[in-house]
Amino acid sequence: MTSKVTKTIVYKLLLVISIFLYSCDEASPPSFKTDELKFAEEFNGIRLDESKWTHEVGSGNWGWGNGELQYYRSNNTSVSDGTAKITAKKETYGGQEYTSSRIKTDGKFTFRYGKVQARIKTVKGRGMWPAFWLLPSGGNWPCDGEIDIMEQGNKISGNSDAKITTGAAHLGTCPFPSNEDKWQYESFKKTSTDSYADDFHIYEIRWEPNKISWYVDEEFMGQVRPSDYPDKNWPFNQSYWYIILNLAIDSNGPSTGFESAQMEVDWVRVYAQEDEN
Repeated sequence: MTSKVTKTIVYKLLLVISIFLYSCDEASPPSFKTDELKFAEEFNGIRLDESKWTHEVGSGNWGWGNGELQYYRSNNTSVSDGTAKITAKKETYGGQEYTSSRIKTDGKFTFRYGKVQARIKTVKGRGMWPAFWLLPSGGNWPCDGEIDIMEQGNKISGNSDAKITTGAAHLGTCPFPSNEDKWQYESFKKTSTDSYADDFHIYEIRWEPNKISWYVDEEFMGQVRPSDYPDKNWPFNQSYWYIILNLAIDSNGPSTGFESAQMEVDWVRVYAQEDEN
């Protein structure tokens, strides 16, 4: 009898400890296994490497879906001194009053899961909207998802001094309805006393089946799981995804007297668990 009671007490104690440890693990930043380096762009040349990147050109459908004011041109990307520069300019072209650039790896490199990083010096000022993000190749929005590794600017954070950086994951149903309850996103932000545009910072996600985690300079920002999107399909375990870097000008436009602004990218690296190529 005493032996049975003792075993029962020990079992209950172990159960309580295991529940406690599990809850602690859930609250902590996730561990992550680094896999093979599948994509590395160090921008060491004198022009953009077209074996890795493609330019998206034009003003998009309703300003790329956001009422953006720029026309994307290849001329606004340059490579020198070990970095890529994307420059937004006050310049009338293609019916728009501003130009900039948007580059992507679609058709060159696509992947699923892994650690995705870029070292970027962003840009501040009214109307500036720098971004480092992922979309699924051949996908539809929002049902096939969108992963924003880094977005900054007044349109996103309400801060035009680039003292707030954000990350987000979007999903929903297709075709995209006017009824926005069929589109959902979870976002995270990190605030700095200094502007993120004053120096280079490393923006990163660590992406696993059923979990995506965000980091800035190795500091954990937040994470999402399927449970964060009740009654929605989780699209982040499907498709192969490509990288996008761009500097948009939001619908509010720059300040009076704006001439140009520059986003600078030192490197982009992907330690992928799966790649399509």
